[in-house]
Amino acid sequence: MKGIIDFSEAAKVFFLYSLRYSIPYLPLKLKHNLANSLAVLTSGGERAGVMKSELELLFGKRTFTDSEIKEIIVETLRNFRKDLFEIWSFPKLNSKKSEYLCTIDGMEHLRNALGKGKGVIIALCHFGSYKMILPCLGYKGYKITQVAANPLDLTGNDKSIVKNITMKIEYQCEKSLPAHFFYIGSTPRQIYRILQNNEILVMSLDGILDPNRISVPFLQRKVRLSPSLVKIAERTNAAILPVFTIREKNDKHKIIIDNEIVPEDGSDKEEREINVLFKFGSLMERYVKEHPSHYLWYLYKNKTEPPPIGSIIVD
Repeated sequence: MKGIIDFSEAAKVFFLYSLRYSIPYLPLKLKHNLANSLAVLTSGGERAGVMKSELELLFGKRTFTDSEIKEIIVETLRNFRKDLFEIWSFPKLNSKKSEYLCTIDGMEHLRNALGKGKGVIIALCHFGSYKMILPCLGYKGYKITQVAANPLDLTGNDKSIVKNITMKIEYQCEKSLPAHFFYIGSTPRQIYRILQNNEILVMSLDGILDPNRISVPFLQRKVRLSPSLVKIAERTNAAILPVFTIREKNDKHKIIIDNEIVPEDGSDKEEREINVLFKFGSLMERYVKEHPSHYLWYLYKNKTEPPPIGSIIVD
């Protein structure tokens, strides 16, 4: 078994140091066809077993047939590969290509929120191609900043060669976008300046680095969501807009900017925070039900590479 693992790792390293550089120059359809082929080749074995288990824990054992589970797993891997190839192509992205890749539903919600003059916080989870909101709005001229872990902080001598290389690639590709990044660990003053300037701040609620995450209902389990976004919104009066990105059958992305989540009046601060997280969790449930393949890869990675501060999902 060890020989097989070593060979697989060597093949990945070879790809990352050679053929990977041609990906940004390939026509989009060819990139997606390559991703589809790789997905079929890597959809079995132990990986499939973990994904099947995660699906059954989340939805219940009788929700999907075996054939449906196999199709969801293959679709998950197709999406993962396509997302990866699209991220690697960020340096070659421009306004025209971005408009071809993405459509946005709910721009009126963004315009109305910005009209209040207090800034906007876009609330994400690791669902679908969640990074596509950055080029899609950035190339439209919106000033947008993503709060995120620095990919370089996820490298180190204790990580695999493949992990270290892919994180460095991700960092370089992020820097090519028409967006700013606020890497966790920087001074929070910048966050408040962004909102004071009536700009857009992007935050993920199901990130793994906040030790104060709160468990909310999520299908047959619970998901831990960070209240940090809500605390920032309360201090600045910024609007909270949930956003979900769906890969459609034509492989283009539909970015859905949902209705503003407004904290309820008449409750204490902690109750308001929990209420917002429950509302987001309910929306998240709906999208994951409709598109389980858009969230399964994140569940798989958190199962096989346990995060330092507790899993995103609890029973």
